[in-house]
Amino acid sequence: MAAADCFAVVRVNSPISASLGIDRQRERQLLKLLQSTGVVPQTYFSADEVLVSQYIAGRAMLDDASETDHTMQLLSAALQRVQAVNIDGMACRRYLEYCREYIGQLSEAALLRMPTAAMEAAAAAIDAGDWQSVICHHDLVPENIIINDRGVFILDWEYAAIGHPGLDSLRLFSFGYDRCLDEAAKTGSLFQLQQAMDQLWLAVQQ
Repeated sequence: MAAADCFAVVRVNSPISASLGIDRQRERQLLKLLQSTGVVPQTYFSADEVLVSQYIAGRAMLDDASETDHTMQLLSAALQRVQAVNIDGMACRRYLEYCREYIGQLSEAALLRMPTAAMEAAAAAIDAGDWQSVICHHDLVPENIIINDRGVFILDWEYAAIGHPGLDSLRLFSFGYDRCLDEAAKTGSLFQLQQAMDQLWLAVQQ
């Protein structure tokens, strides 16, 4: 869609958004807060059924470790701007409750294949931890990161919520950006939680 020099993207939202853990009202609220950061597309119109936002030209981030250190620095700076946004008064995601909402949708056969006890233990450990909550994208895959000569832009904030400050970095590391991720981190509760949420999201759609 284009009008004069203004290009826009129209996203038709999934009819099963709630089952996937998506809260459209929360997405609208967070996108409004993030407009001033300069790292998200401008929002032109948003409703439960559709989102119209600015088209960002550029290339998607590569899903391996070949990105330059400069690009990773730009992304790190973008995340810092996102995490610096004032969220006073906004409720933090409870990860155990979030995982259980997914688990409650699974069939008995699917539950037998899932290490749900370990997933819940990891989520409970993070919930009980001492950390400062921030705006967390929760789906920071390379396809949701656009790079152009103006910098780095982060798209698709459907799963965003107030959450743990380390999860977005871990999401990237799982796609090959693990130069700073040691073996201890890979066995920690935060990494296990990130893996659990990925597995449960995929299972709910099958």
